Amino acid sequence: MLSALLLTFSIGSTQPALSLPVLAIQDEAGGTPPVDVAPAGIGQQPDAGFNTSLSFDAGFTWQFQTNMNEPGEVSHGRFHTDGSVRMGVAENLDLVLGWRYQYDHWNFSETPTWWKDINTVQLDLGARWRVDDHWMIFGGGQVMWSVEERGSWSRGIIGGGAAGISYAFSKDLIIGGGLGVRSQLEDSALFYPIVVLDWQITDRLSLDTRLTTGWANQSGAELVYELTEELDLSFAVVFDYERFRLDSSGPVPGGVGTTEALPLALALTWEPCPDATISIYAGATVYGRIKVTDSAQNDVFASTYDPAAIIGFQGAIRF
Repeated sequence: MLSALLLTFSIGSTQPALSLPVLAIQDEAGGTPPVDVAPAGIGQQPDAGFNTSLSFDAGFTWQFQTNMNEPGEVSHGRFHTDGSVRMGVAENLDLVLGWRYQYDHWNFSETPTWWKDINTVQLDLGARWRVDDHWMIFGGGQVMWSVEERGSWSRGIIGGGAAGISYAFSKDLIIGGGLGVRSQLEDSALFYPIVVLDWQITDRLSLDTRLTTGWANQSGAELVYELTEELDLSFAVVFDYERFRLDSSGPVPGGVGTTEALPLALALTWEPCPDATISIYAGATVYGRIKVTDSAQNDVFASTYDPAAIIGFQGAIRF
């Protein structure tokens, strides 16, 4: 059995954000299922401040073809677009409405096409209350639909919420925590801890787990070095987990697909003008796994796959 404990942090540039972390991966059928980390967008903010703003980004990632542990090969492409509207309702209180659309395209060869095109729609509503110069309380709720094309949207709905508190020790260090809960397809509700960390290590170096590029909106950590005022170099370690309802006419009608990946990537981010960035990144998925579960909660197929190269790009704008 392969077992790993991954704990996620989430931060804003000067104020904490809210993230839902991965707790565990189990590689045996019938063991503890991996934790879906897709809700990482709840309450996340690109910048500090309690005012009205809008953010938007879009990007594409390609994972090259690689061999699976079971017979067959697999490759994967992902397009995502997301955004948020932050509304300052008081000097120390703001509300955040966030959304995300994600399209995943999978190619299987020399094995059954377990799934192909996955659509995920996500809506978040969060709030932040700055109690004083040090303490902040945050929380939010989320609803998400994740379904293979031609699958049942009504059977692909997931919901949950989270809340927590953070403390600013200085302008360079914020630490906090909380608790969240969410539903899972064909499984019982999941409870999980939240850890918040924002650390400006030096004037140019920071550790940030509110990911903004690559496999954005997932759990992980990002070390960022400011090369110039317009150019940043970063290294990200991410855990990506997706669970979705399968097509009713596929190899496992109405079942559930699960994917796990641990990509490492270097990114170069350019800021051509204030509040706009363009990023390119490359790296490798060092761990990957797929699993197929039928509607009776029986695992019918599971396989890891070899390390695979990844490349991608992303653009973002803030108003």
